[in-house]
Amino acid sequence: MQLNVYPKSETPLYEQLYKQISAQILAHKIEAHYCLPSIRVVARELRISVIPVKAAYDKLEADGYIYTVPGKGCFVNEMHTDNRKIELAQAKVREAIDYCRGIGLNVEEISEILDKTLR
Repeated sequence: MQLNVYPKSETPLYEQLYKQISAQILAHKIEAHYCLPSIRVVARELRISVIPVKAAYDKLEADGYIYTVPGKGCFVNEMHTDNRKIELAQAKVREAIDYCRGIGLNVEEISEILDKTLR
């Protein structure tokens, strides 16, 4: 598992870790039932506090990417990755649409933006 963090980034460390690990799981770079490195090991290797690593692992577990076996560690869940990718993409598109509506764009304007962006 390859991880990089950028402490000066505006994106919180836990979110950087969450995005990288979840992306690797969805891309099958980390297989089902693989035991993730311990929170302390990840923190030591990245030279960061254990707090953002724990937060990332907690979010990964809450979102169904991993499961914890007490005394054994955190493991990658079996996932139907195609469905999960679609769900994640739909959530991002919904966020963008909500943002567009929030700044006062109507359906036609939003649709036009989507069409131009896809081209």
